[in-house]
Amino acid sequence: MLAHPLRTLLEFVLSGVSVMIVAAVMPGFRVRGFFDAFLFAVVTALLNVLAWHTFLAIFSVTFSVFTLGIGILIINGLIFLVAQKVVRGVEISGCLVASIAAVLVSVVNSAILALLR
Repeated sequence: MLAHPLRTLLEFVLSGVSVMIVAAVMPGFRVRGFFDAFLFAVVTALLNVLAWHTFLAIFSVTFSVFTLGIGILIINGLIFLVAQKVVRGVEISGCLVASIAAVLVSVVNSAILALLR
């Protein structure tokens, strides 16, 4: 029973680490500290659930086909921009930076999880 909440917390911590790594190497993406990165990861996850598992789930395949996948990158960037408005310790300079950062955070997070398995 306790394993699931601990696993979720660990995944948020690892996502926070991914955010910190990407912010350290990417111009235009700044994070004040780990707590802000952790909070950003939590807020981003909640926004992703709201966006992709509610109203965008119906249109995601069609939207992806019509925009050749670029629309999904833009939506993920917009989710990052909304999350940075909620978490004051995160600054993103624009939608392009947010979209690239979203992809990089996902890649770094997947790499960290693969290394831990």
